[in-house]
Amino acid sequence: MKNTGRICYVVLCFFICIVPFAGMLVNRTDTTTENKELAAFPNLKKDGKWNVDFMQEMGLYFEDHFAFRPELVTADAKIQSGIFQVSNVDTVTVGTDGWLYYTSTVKDYLGQEVMSQREIANAAHNLSLAQQYVQEKGAKFLLTVAPNKNSLYGENMPYYFQRKADNVRNIDLLEREMEKYNISYTNLFSLFAKQDEVLYLKRDSHWNNKGAVLVYDALLNQLEMEHDRYETTKSIRQKNAYGDLNKMLYPLAAEPEWNYSYQKKDAYSYKTDTKSVEDAWIETENKAGSGSLLMFRDSFGNTLLPFMANTFSQGYFSKGIPQNIAGYMETYQPDVVILEKVERNISEFAKEPPIIECPVTEIDGEAEKAESDTSLNMKESENNADYWEISGTLAPSVCKEDVQIYVRITHGEEQNIYETLSVTNENTDYGYRLYLPKEKFSEDKIELEVIVGSEA
Repeated sequence: MKNTGRICYVVLCFFICIVPFAGMLVNRTDTTTENKELAAFPNLKKDGKWNVDFMQEMGLYFEDHFAFRPELVTADAKIQSGIFQVSNVDTVTVGTDGWLYYTSTVKDYLGQEVMSQREIANAAHNLSLAQQYVQEKGAKFLLTVAPNKNSLYGENMPYYFQRKADNVRNIDLLEREMEKYNISYTNLFSLFAKQDEVLYLKRDSHWNNKGAVLVYDALLNQLEMEHDRYETTKSIRQKNAYGDLNKMLYPLAAEPEWNYSYQKKDAYSYKTDTKSVEDAWIETENKAGSGSLLMFRDSFGNTLLPFMANTFSQGYFSKGIPQNIAGYMETYQPDVVILEKVERNISEFAKEPPIIECPVTEIDGEAEKAESDTSLNMKESENNADYWEISGTLAPSVCKEDVQIYVRITHGEEQNIYETLSVTNENTDYGYRLYLPKEKFSEDKIELEVIVGSEA
């Protein structure tokens, strides 16, 4: 009997171990609610050679595709969150009272990995050039930053992630720097702080529909545009919101929560083959609207899109990074350009500055020539084929916090000095980038020179 019991135990263990693998023949996992791309099946050969990482890549493929993965992940998540108040998914942090938070916002919340002063200056400088470009094209410019949920509602963060009152946040630093440039900015942090009710979903990383109306109203007020304020529009409270964090943590057991639905028929229609508001590029048309909007947005713009589309006669909504402001403005000639970005990603303004035609400028005095290790490259822009992209990094010997970077271009009889976008990358805060239309440079030969100076 003992041997029989042992055999049954071994068979049971073997069965449990083999089911996730063998089950892939009939029930392979090919979709996910997690915010990631599933690993692809690896190739035995890469570039004509044997793939030495095949087994490692095969392991990653199995981790993402094993049979009954959603069921097993859900069961494990229920146990860990219910008993131990922790998450089994790296992207989700379990808070108290049923609250869930996006893990990538924790460092912002704790004041960790604060952007350097130069990186902050780079971001503000790039935004100022974007605003200048848009306004010179005759359009209005407006920037807004969607707060991380725990920046507004951090009281339900787990005890081991408690924020100190004196923590410095990147958004605080950026807001101060933007004041120097008089950037048109709608402050959603102070806006939400004034509200008595909670306007973010407990198990989602975003605001609810009432929060979306609040933001929409604030943006249109700052633009001084007539719009429906939805004050008299009937709203129904419905328990039908399945939050993104909820579905990441509990793929098969996500519970709906309360949200608001405004009972107003949409006046707009899609001009693109739009599957959902998650699409990377969306065009809308509204015969009853007025003006045209170009909006660069992320997932926080999903709930804003219907309200904006119901206001503007033409709407163009992009999730592209970097923001192709020049390309879309030349094509669609919008009246308004809005940049919306979530707080946790504001460093992208320094790392991936928008595509704009950089302005011609003048500098005081004569530039002295000097040899240095400053790099300079020129190529066709990968994000806008009508533009040249000139870029590089400064040599350490000329890197000062207040350094300003220019590129002087001589082509034929013409010579101009251009102000550059300031770029932060993984190695330095002293990169630069310059976008220029190809049509302006028809000569076979042009001369490029990098000029550095300072406010002093």
